[in-house]
Amino acid sequence: MSKITRLERMRFSILTNDLNYCYVCGSLKHSLHEIYFGKNRVNSMKWGCVVPLCLNHHTGIDGVHHNIELDTKLKQECQKKFQEVYPDIDFMSIFYKNYL
Repeated sequence: MSKITRLERMRFSILTNDLNYCYVCGSLKHSLHEIYFGKNRVNSMKWGCVVPLCLNHHTGIDGVHHNIELDTKLKQECQKKFQEVYPDIDFMSIFYKNYL
């Protein structure tokens, strides 16, 4: 099993304890979304920067992949929560950008 496959199976969220319902609207989830993507996808999985999203809020017209406001909001909320959950770890040293 590859490292990424293992991380995908172990995904958790620091923003919610319920991975079955959309973080935005409460509908049944379609997929888990890594908040910081690209080179930071693995870091998102490792540090719990993941949220469940319904199809509309993931890839739909209102979703994070098309709605910059929602994408930015999730990044900001997650950075704040990361700093609460991991007070001794520098967010910028892991994700290389400040979203606040």
